Amino acid sequence: MKHTTLLALFVLLHIAARAAETITFDIFLFGDKVGKMTITKTDHPDGTEHYMLESHLRAKVLWIVRDNLSKTEVVYKNGKFLYSTQKEVENGEVKRWNNAKWDGTKLQIEGYKGKKSFAEQPNYSVPVIYFKGLNNVNKLFFEAEADYCKVEKVDNDTWEFKSPDGTKNVYHFENGKIHHMEFHVSIAT
Repeated sequence: MKHTTLLALFVLLHIAARAAETITFDIFLFGDKVGKMTITKTDHPDGTEHYMLESHLRAKVLWIVRDNLSKTEVVYKNGKFLYSTQKEVENGEVKRWNNAKWDGTKLQIEGYKGKKSFAEQPNYSVPVIYFKGLNNVNKLFFEAEADYCKVEKVDNDTWEFKSPDGTKNVYHFENGKIHHMEFHVSIAT
């Protein structure tokens, strides 16, 4: 009986130790649903926040078929960026990948474009947008290109940034929550 009570208490504490929130969006192209994006934030008792952004889309435009899988994981502790991993696979081949880690003095990056570093520790990045919005944010770390982007407020409920790969990202909010996003990408490259 004592062991059963301890086991039940341990399981209950383990479940309560993680508070997770998940947001899901459908992805549309020219009015047709072509995929899904899921973003999850998990708070841990040690002060870490784990963000996971996963998307899958399959679309055919003219003669071009794109089957795209993307996964980004970001970890913050007490509001400070620790590391991120990002990988994008298109039509079965790795299109881009990046790993970024704060080493205490520099942001060290290794990815599909090689190695680089920044003296600045990110305080905001793409998956965080979905849970904390963009109020008072003028710069964020874009994991897919392992670089910083300038954020501009378009109106009271709309922000946008152009990522280093040329993609225009527009976020529309209602009542402080993301209502929908627009990603203006090149169809043919």
